[in-house]
Amino acid sequence: DRLVKCGIAEQNMVAMAAGFAQEGYIPFPCTFDSFSRRFMDQLYVSVAYGNLDVKFLGAYAGLFTGKAGATHQSDKELSFLLRVPNLRVIEPGCIVELEQAMRCAAETPGPFYLRIVRCEVERDGMPEGYRFQLGRGVTAVDHGCDVGLVSTGYLVGTARAAAEKLARRGIGVRVDHHPSLKPFDRALLLDLASKVGGIVTMENHCTSGGLYSLVAETLAGNGIGVPVAAVGTDPDDFIHTGHVNDLLARYAMTSDHVVEKAVALLARRKDRRP
Repeated sequence: DRLVKCGIAEQNMVAMAAGFAQEGYIPFPCTFDSFSRRFMDQLYVSVAYGNLDVKFLGAYAGLFTGKAGATHQSDKELSFLLRVPNLRVIEPGCIVELEQAMRCAAETPGPFYLRIVRCEVERDGMPEGYRFQLGRGVTAVDHGCDVGLVSTGYLVGTARAAAEKLARRGIGVRVDHHPSLKPFDRALLLDLASKVGGIVTMENHCTSGGLYSLVAETLAGNGIGVPVAAVGTDPDDFIHTGHVNDLLARYAMTSDHVVEKAVALLARRKDRRP
């Protein structure tokens, strides 16, 4: 009795959600993350401009859409979402974190956008005692400070796997997970940058306009010259259709690729020393 089916009419869905919010309800409009392209104007004008209590669920985010096709795949949307005033943007890394983030969204006034994958996700992949906090990241792994891995969403699992492989090579690595992309935990990033010789960002998104851009902007704005490599899809390409393992390999997004990028960063830094 609290479900409204809007059909394939995302612009109308967002306009309806704005109306519900103005009447005191807390609507959770849900559709494919890729279809957020259709309602960007309604999100910007009807919801964000009025700072309304609308909580968007953008499902089937990034590569993990099975074989739905290029029209249903989303890896460019953060470029716009992160620049919408008043909008908080969250990308949880496990089911428990998603539950906590949704509760936070429901209890915090104003618009939220939660980016969610389609594939199977582990129940709880966060450190013991962790609870989601808006605007805060968390150090998920701390095995030293040779290199830092900065991840968001689903790729925190890939980051942990890469950290174990790097540790077996004798490379100290710290993994910082950032579920809150807007507001972004710049203090945690700056702490990491002050300790490591290089950073690899990891996101289920293209390497422009999302996490990599947040990291690069923060470091540049604070005059920090730590080298940064990016793991993500190609900003100049539509996501290809196929099995997710094939796509991860195509876009160099596996834990082995992360290890390669981290090792290359450290080698480059070593070569530049006098």
